[in-house]
Amino acid sequence: MAISVKNSGSWVVPSKIHVKDDGTWKQATQVYVKQGGFWYPQFNALTISTNQVDYDLFVELGSPTTPISAAITIESSATISASSTSVPAFKIDGFASGSVIYLTNNGVIIGAGGAGGDRVSGTSGAANPGQPGGTAIYTRNTLKLTNTHTVASGGGGGGSGGRVNRTGDAEYSYTGAGGGGAGITNGVGGTGITNPDRYIDCAATSDGNNSLGGAGLAWCGSLATTVTQSPSTGGAGGNLGQAGARGTPNPDFDGTNLGGRAGYAIDGISYTTKVAAGTILGTEIN
Repeated sequence: MAISVKNSGSWVVPSKIHVKDDGTWKQATQVYVKQGGFWYPQFNALTISTNQVDYDLFVELGSPTTPISAAITIESSATISASSTSVPAFKIDGFASGSVIYLTNNGVIIGAGGAGGDRVSGTSGAANPGQPGGTAIYTRNTLKLTNTHTVASGGGGGGSGGRVNRTGDAEYSYTGAGGGGAGITNGVGGTGITNPDRYIDCAATSDGNNSLGGAGLAWCGSLATTVTQSPSTGGAGGNLGQAGARGTPNPDFDGTNLGGRAGYAIDGISYTTKVAAGTILGTEIN
């Protein structure tokens, strides 16, 4: 099991360990215990002061095979982000049973933004939903969280505009497109469409930015067509911790122009004790 100390009659896993060195007490950054002729890590202290992407704590601490306790501090100068919605910004998983992670977040931990729904023509298929935002913290080990700043999931992407007309010249008339969700890795807005032969120049929608979702855009199409997708408009991408908006009209023919859900601020809340909550934006699950 992880190293323990007796405090007021109870054995607890420490968040800090000090040793006396040449008459001065100093905080230890690593503590090892010899067992069966081998030295095993029992305690680690780590400070993160620079920006990190797809941070995997288990890997960063050397993939220990025995239970440990670790005190991790993210300084105010650091932003921890994810490269995509498929990976969390900060991952705590793989440690042996009995391990305890103390995480003090003085910085920012933010999931990636979800993509907005692309435009579709009236005859090319159902409207596109926005994509979900990404996860900020993922844990499957015991976590003691002291959050003095911000933990936020990525915003969901906005849904595309709904189809209004589906026949004839509707082939050359396109729905609105959804805005991208917020995240340090911004959610991409719905794509543009260009067809010079049909006098079509449909703009792409706005990407999300670090805190706000991008705006959705209205329908567009060939200047020659009389069958339009008016008033089809894409939904806005979600701000940090928020779902993307559904496109309009609502309901449409397909019922598929939904906004993407917000990502998860903490995936592993049952493993987590909030010593201090700070600002947490987004859903907490598992």
